[in-house]
Amino acid sequence: MEKVKKPFYKRWWFWVIVVIVVGSIAANGGEEETAADNKKKTDAASTEVKKDESAPKEDAAEATAPQPESKAGVLDEAKFNQIQNGMTYEEVVGIIGGEGQVISESGEAGTEFHTVMYEWEADGGLGANANFMFQGGKLVNKAQMGVVERSDVTVTLDEFNEVQNGMSYEEVVSIIGGEGTILSESGEKGSDLYTVMYEYKGESGLGANANFMFQGNKLQNKAQFGLE
Repeated sequence: MEKVKKPFYKRWWFWVIVVIVVGSIAANGGEEETAADNKKKTDAASTEVKKDESAPKEDAAEATAPQPESKAGVLDEAKFNQIQNGMTYEEVVGIIGGEGQVISESGEAGTEFHTVMYEWEADGGLGANANFMFQGGKLVNKAQMGVVERSDVTVTLDEFNEVQNGMSYEEVVSIIGGEGTILSESGEKGSDLYTVMYEYKGESGLGANANFMFQGNKLQNKAQFGLE
């Protein structure tokens, strides 16, 4: 009797081949999906980078933002510090950006003894003002109140009493512990007639303060109010 052959799909080697082929297809498919996923991720990352590059630079915009300009005709701290004794009235007007108001005048116009004091509106809060005195057409004194930011350094009554006339400004600063605020200034810097008055706030007491006037870098006068 002739032996009947099994169909090929019932033979063991057929299923081994099927398993191998299916496994190979699955592996290739997985690799393709992984490659596709990686490509998508790469494209997405590239898009994000482009978005970041095209995004506005806020910090740079803030850094280049225009700064507020000084008001023409109104005095501020920067202008006050720029003005120096020896300047003409026209030079001072050029810095401030407007004419001042005459508050006193003496002597004959056109002579070296003609003395005029001008006042300018100041940008420094309630009551802020500055006066400039010209003699013979040259600035000989400037004074301010509330225009320049006051020093935070304070003085006590003991420190005030320790300070003596004849001391240099540096010696006074060493005793009090810091720089004062310039209230007025006259004469040429570095000369024997260069005169400066400094103010210090009192460490305690309402409105307490002390003033020190130097000429030729030597203390000539000191005064205090309300120090404790």
